[in-house]
Amino acid sequence: MKFKGMGLVLLLGSLLTGFTGMAAAKEPPVAKLVQVEGEVEYSRNGTEWRPVRRTKYLFSGYRIKTGADGSGKLISQNDGMSQDLGSNSEIEITDEGATLISGNLTKPRQESGSIFEGLSNKFAKAQRYTTVRRSATGTANEKQCDNKVRTVKEVTLSAAYPDLVWRNACPEYSYRLVIDDNIIEIPAQATAEMIRYTVTDVKPGTHTYRVEVLDKDGTVYIPRKDSEFTWVDEKAEKALMAKLSSAADDVFIQASMLEEQGMHVAAMDVYREYFNENPDDNDMRPLLIERYNELKLQNLQLQEARLYNSSLEGDF
Repeated sequence: MKFKGMGLVLLLGSLLTGFTGMAAAKEPPVAKLVQVEGEVEYSRNGTEWRPVRRTKYLFSGYRIKTGADGSGKLISQNDGMSQDLGSNSEIEITDEGATLISGNLTKPRQESGSIFEGLSNKFAKAQRYTTVRRSATGTANEKQCDNKVRTVKEVTLSAAYPDLVWRNACPEYSYRLVIDDNIIEIPAQATAEMIRYTVTDVKPGTHTYRVEVLDKDGTVYIPRKDSEFTWVDEKAEKALMAKLSSAADDVFIQASMLEEQGMHVAAMDVYREYFNENPDDNDMRPLLIERYNELKLQNLQLQEARLYNSSLEGDF
């Protein structure tokens, strides 16, 4: 019995060390700060501060402070109520909302509309893609060259968002993209983190596509089934653009709108641009990781998951 118990402990230990990023996963944001003006800063730990220049999602434990010309509007995820944050003020975000440390924060008032539009639920769902699987030696399991290139089964494109993407299987591999019956040869791109192709000259409607993988000796992989993309017309694209503009500077709501339309590549690009400009905003990174998973970009998903998990372990 003693040895059986010890074996069970060892087994559980090996299973737990095979995964990272689950136990320490963050809860969804508690609030967001909008209409940011003047000098506004945030801190994850109360000691190191960074500027806020646009809509900012806030997690429990964050602090916000404003300068002499700083202000913003705080919107609670719990009840949708809003509060105005004045100049020379500091607040701390808790699970229940905002606590005033100094300065001026108005009483909560009802905010019209669905502020988060399900983003918090989306964030919680995206957490499942942040896990990094590790081998017994502690190194991540990843295939350097895997010729089985899978593509997102359904995606929406338009003149403004015309790109298809897929994983770069290996530096020396080239690709044959087949759209309907049209064949496009795509040369190897040794250093590309993904392969991107801009679709042109297609009519509105649904089209089939597949990506075949080739090496110097010929084809090494053909998918069993074709994928599909839908090309939207100018009128539908114009309506989408108007909807995106209504989200102002909230890139996460904009990306969510694109996802709802099946524009997974466009949503990914919105996230990528945001995190390139704001590399410290790791707490929201699961949303980008989920897009990489959706688009079968496993190498980039793993890379971002590692970065996200390292940020949870640190305090910056």
